[in-house]
Amino acid sequence: MNELHVLQILPMYHPDGEEVLNGLARVTKFNEFDEQEIIAFLKETKVNGIILRAPAKITPAIIDACQQVTAISGAGVGLDNIDVDYATKKGIRILHAPKTNSQATAEHAVSLILAAMKNITMFHNETEKGNFSYRDGKYTRELHNKKLGLIGFGSIAQKVAKIMKFGFEMDVLVYVRSIHEERKKLAESLGVELTTSMKHVFQESDVVSLHIPLNEETNEIIDQTYFDVMKPSAVLINTARGGIINESDLVEALKNKKFLRAGVDVFRIEPPPPDHPFFDLEEMILTPHVGGISLEAAKATSVIIAENLVKVLHGEELPTIANMEQLTSRERN
Repeated sequence: MNELHVLQILPMYHPDGEEVLNGLARVTKFNEFDEQEIIAFLKETKVNGIILRAPAKITPAIIDACQQVTAISGAGVGLDNIDVDYATKKGIRILHAPKTNSQATAEHAVSLILAAMKNITMFHNETEKGNFSYRDGKYTRELHNKKLGLIGFGSIAQKVAKIMKFGFEMDVLVYVRSIHEERKKLAESLGVELTTSMKHVFQESDVVSLHIPLNEETNEIIDQTYFDVMKPSAVLINTARGGIINESDLVEALKNKKFLRAGVDVFRIEPPPPDHPFFDLEEMILTPHVGGISLEAAKATSVIIAENLVKVLHGEELPTIANMEQLTSRERN
């Protein structure tokens, strides 16, 4: 078979993945995402596959410019920066790397929970200014015996549940869309309670942590409806995707003291603009979408996606092909 040619858009999360990719294929690398430049390149050059990470995107225009691309790989579990439906129509396999960064993201969610409950950011800022007396009349909050609400019950949420249940002895309430026997058994093994009412989770919890994907159904699903029923002492954590929250409603809720504080690792637009309203709120603890890129996870994920892309380009069918079911159905019809 002729040498594979792969287009890489933006550096991988770790150089080990790039080393592997360059050893397996000829790679053309774009260090910046410019849609028009990429379209022009694809129209003039035949490549077999594309590998990218956010904030780079795969749009219908980019897909239309592809001459012989058969597979595209994202950098992790999320695929909201790739038009999967359009790629599927074109017969292109879309890969991701589910679960490889679940431990890192779970630990980051726990870090934000602790930072929010202990008000770490403000205590740090004021101490650094020499304002030691800022502590007077201020209280941190304990997690022990309080209720954690999880929206979603995937691998990340399960790890968060374990840490908080067995480490802090929190009660854990989990929202799921449906409760079947397998979920019941998993919930029992973790000692957590399941509910199909998202509102119930927001009403009852001292900490709400979001762990659902971004899609048409979940776009801005977390809005004023839920903020209005939260405890005034509660905190909200988002390490999932920025688009699942109505950011304007979140800002207003914090301004109006609907709940205590929010810890956010993700934004609807990344990077967020300099005038993003989150930056003006003392009640916000912000990190730049780093939850899933611990050193360990970045190395493992980068190598896995590089190897898997090349395998698929050579004709292997892997469980990490996110649109395999749709492609199979399309090919049958």
